This record gives sequence, structure tokens and C-alpha cells, in this order.
Amino acid sequence: MSTLPGKTVMITGANVGIGKDVARQLALRPETARIYLACRNRDRATTAKAELEAATGRRIFDIVVMDVADLGSVRTGLAAIDGSVDALVMNAGVIGPQSMELTADGVTKVFATNVLGHVVLLEGLLAEGRLGEVAVLAGSEAARGLPILRMKRPSFASTSADELATVIDGRFFADGKTDFNLAFGQAKYIGALWMAYLARQHPDRRFITVSPGATTGTQASNDIALPLRMAAKYVMPALGISHKLEVGAKRLVDGVTDPTLSSGVFYASAANKLKGPLVDQADIFPDLANPSFQDHANEAIHRFII
Repeated sequence: MSTLPGKTVMITGANVGIGKDVARQLALRPETARIYLACRNRDRATTAKAELEAATGRRIFDIVVMDVADLGSVRTGLAAIDGSVDALVMNAGVIGPQSMELTADGVTKVFATNVLGHVVLLEGLLAEGRLGEVAVLAGSEAARGLPILRMKRPSFASTSADELATVIDGRFFADGKTDFNLAFGQAKYIGALWMAYLARQHPDRRFITVSPGATTGTQASNDIALPLRMAAKYVMPALGISHKLEVGAKRLVDGVTDPTLSSGVFYASAANKLKGPLVDQADIFPDLANPSFQDHANEAIHRFII
């Protein structure tokens, strides 16, 4: 986002955790004139808005009720946005056993929340000529595998659109051996491929995927298996392999504000790390830079958008 005044930002999942702190940090920048807080629950959003106004001393926050797991809700929220959005931060996400349930749109909740709802939102803004300079998707190191947490790297026989579609609607785990951590990583992988596809189609804008890294003070750890939950809350901070909330949020803020971050790139921690400098994940997992895989991801995603 440039330093010109009057910029409008929209953030999904903005009432708690990383999304809320992204809103706080961007509100402290003088060029930010308006921030849409896109949240599922109006009451929680209202509370977050009041807290953000108190923390920043600015009354620039507007609420958009939007559940990104529900494509109808996304479209309703999109219609409620007044004017253009200069920077879109697609932060909302979910992980955990309940994330494998199918939504009314016939996709897993983990994919709907992390990717599909954001596709409808971003492409809706694009189609209406209302997306400005940059869009940032919250990624995860799980998209390239995390041996340190025993999270497998997404692996496919062909990475065809047909195969990727089985991830989106849950058929990939039809044998009953559901691994919701792998499903989360797969969703983030497909999301990063889709963003790279968009970057190729729209060279006049920046489409960037950025992982906040292992971040304390979020609700995500409440939804994962108990051993990983204990590791996230206690072991990882004690070992110094995670960072504070404001550090994770700043990664997404940098995605918006740092022009040196290249469009189409997925930025996250170095190999088998969860914090530290951002690096191009294609250097770790070359599949992320494969244009054919990017095309296949886009095709698979759009099979579920009517």
C-alpha cells in the first residue's frame, strides 16, 4: 500500500487475534483512512471495533458481517461494502476436527474458510473494479510441510484439477483416515497456488501469500489436537520457536505495505522454521512455482463456485 492518503483496507477474521492486530497496526499508519472489519458475529465485531478505537485513537473502523465459510454470506457482505478496497487482507481461517465438515456449498469447512470464501470475495471485488493495489492471503508453513510438528507436506499423484478437487470436497480422505492437519496444509497450498495464478493474470496488482508463522495469542491453537495445542501454547514459546501476536500480524502488514515483496510469491519462514525472516517458499517446495499446478488449482476451485 502506497503512502498516499485515503486508503481503504478490508480484513477478514478481524475481531480477534492476528486479524485484529493487523487492523490495529494499519490504523496507526497515517495513510489508512478506513478499515472494514469483516467478521461472522456482529456483537463480537462491535466489541473489537470499540477496543481498536480505544487502542488507536482513530474512528475509522466499519463492520461488515461476513462468514467466509458461507458463499452467500460473502456475497451479501460484498454488496455492503461502500466503494473500493485498496488493500484486502484475507486472514480468516480454521483448523481442527470440525473443519472437515461439509458446508452448504459442498466443500470442507477448512477449505471454505481458508480459501473458497476469499476467492469469491477477492474475485467479486475484481469483477466490479473495486480492488485496488494489493491482496494478501494468510498462508501457513503447513503448505510446504512442517517436520518439526510432524505435519506432512501436501503430496499428490499428479496435482491435476481433478485431484485437487478431491481436497476441496473432502473425497481425498474418503478412506476414513482423516488428517485435519494435512487438510489444513493442503488448503493453504492450493490457496497459495491460486494467488500465484492471479498474479500472472493481473500484473498491475500485487497478490501475495504471507504466513504469520507460529504466533502466540491466537485462537487457532484451541482447535487442534491436544498434543499440538500444548506444544503451541507452552512448549514452542519456551523453546523460542514461536513469536508474539504483534510479530505475526506485522508479517501480514508487511505484505500490504512493503513494495519489495513480489506479487505471486508465497512468503513464510525458512525451512523447518516457524519464525524469523520471510523467504520465498518455492525455494523450499518448488511445486508452488509450477504454472501448471497454479492453473489446476484455479480450475479446481472454480468447480465449486456457482
